[in-house]
Amino acid sequence: MKPISFDPKSDLTFAVLSDLHMTHRGEGLQKLYQHLDLYSRAVGRLDAHLFTGDIVYQINVSGGGTYDRVHEAPYVYLDMAIEKYAKDIPVIYVNGNHEFPQHNPDPTLHAESRAMMEKHGYPLRQHTEIRGYHFITIPLWSYQEEIRPEDEAWAMTEIRRALRASGDKPVFVAYHVPIDGTVVGATQQRFSDKFRAFLLSSRRIINICGHLHTAIEHPLSIWQKAGGATVVHAPMSGVGNVNVKGSVGNVLSVYQSRSFFVEVTGTKVLFHKVDNLTESEIGEPWVVDVAGKQYYTEIRKTRAKKPAFEKGVKVDAMQAPGGVFFRFPKAKCELTEGNDDREVPEYRFTFTKKGKTTPALTLTKPSDFYASYPGDTFEAIVPAKLPAGIYTVAITPVSFFGKEGKAVSVRVKLGDYVPAIRDAEKRGFDAFWLV
Repeated sequence: MKPISFDPKSDLTFAVLSDLHMTHRGEGLQKLYQHLDLYSRAVGRLDAHLFTGDIVYQINVSGGGTYDRVHEAPYVYLDMAIEKYAKDIPVIYVNGNHEFPQHNPDPTLHAESRAMMEKHGYPLRQHTEIRGYHFITIPLWSYQEEIRPEDEAWAMTEIRRALRASGDKPVFVAYHVPIDGTVVGATQQRFSDKFRAFLLSSRRIINICGHLHTAIEHPLSIWQKAGGATVVHAPMSGVGNVNVKGSVGNVLSVYQSRSFFVEVTGTKVLFHKVDNLTESEIGEPWVVDVAGKQYYTEIRKTRAKKPAFEKGVKVDAMQAPGGVFFRFPKAKCELTEGNDDREVPEYRFTFTKKGKTTPALTLTKPSDFYASYPGDTFEAIVPAKLPAGIYTVAITPVSFFGKEGKAVSVRVKLGDYVPAIRDAEKRGFDAFWLV
C-alpha cells in the first residue's frame, strides 16, 4: 500500500464521493465519516467535495422493494458529518435516483425529495467556480432518472459560459447516470441526442458520473472520445454491490469503500484511485490532459496486450463443497500506457471430461483484483456441478479489454457433487466468493 499522492503545487484538489446509499437507519453513515475524516487528514489541501449522486438512499432498509416516504434524517447525518470534518470546504452535490423513494413513480414524492435536498443547501442546478475551475451539475427529476429538457438547455448555456471564461482549463460537469456508450456498462440513454453530442464535443469537458458501481480499478470506467470529451465513472463509496465485469456480475462489498482524489494543474487532471478503508492509493492515477495525449479512446483496445502466465506455472485443483477449488499464480498484462491494466480481472475455466472432445462446462469468474488486499495467487472455488469423472480444465486469462492469453491446464478427479455450504446464488450474490 502507498499513501495518497499530494502535490502542493497543484492548482485545484477535490475528492469525489459517489453511491454511498445512506439510509435514515444509518446504513452508510460509517463510510461517510471514514471518507470525510480521511480527506481532512490525508491530503495537504482540499478545495472541494464533489458528490455524484445516491449519497442518500430513500428506503427503510437497503435492498429491493418499493418505498413511499422521504426521510430527512440522512441529510441531517450528512450535515453533521460535514460540520465535523469539512465545515469550510465547498460541497457540490448532484442527486441520483436513490435520493428519491425507491421504485416509486409518485410525482408528489419526487417533488418532496427535490425540496428536501434544497432545504439542506444543495441546489438542483449548480454552477460553481473554485480556484478558476468551473463545476456544473445536472439533476435528475425523478427516481425514473428523468432529465428535463430545460435542465439540458440551462447546462449547455452554463458550460459554454464556463468554457469561454476559463481559457484552456478543463470544465467539470457532474451528473449521476453515465452517458450511454461511454464507460463500461453504460447502456441507458438519459440525455437527448443533442445534449449527449454536446457533452462529448470538447476535450475540455470532463464528465464525472456514478450509478454503475464499477470497480475503481477497471480501466473501462474511464472513457474518451477521440478529439472530444472525457467521461469518468466514480466508484461506489458505501452500501451495495461492486460491479466487477462491467454490465455482468456483482460481488458483495460489505468491506469496501472507494473514492477519487483529484489533482488539477493547468490543463492536466489526475484521478487518484483511493481505498478509503486502507487509506491508501490504488495503482497509478488516470491521467487526463485536455491539451495532451488521450489514453482512454477506443484505440487502446487494439493496442492492449494479451495477458500471460509465467512460464512453468503450477495449478492446484481439487474438489470442494460447491465445485472445484483452484490455486495458481495470477497472470499479468503488459501495461497499456496510462491505463493501469496490469491485473487480470477474470479467468475462463473450461472442463472437458476424459475421453471427450466437447467441453462439459465453461465458466468465467473474476479474480480478487477489486479487493482491498488482493493476493498474488488466484484462490477460489469455481461452482462447477459435474458428473463424477476425470476432467482436464483449461484456464484462460482474460484482460480488462477482452484480450485472451494462452491457457494453462490441470487435471482434476471429481466424485459425486458436494453441495455448497451456503447457497449464495439463490440470494442474488456470486457463490464463487461466498462459499
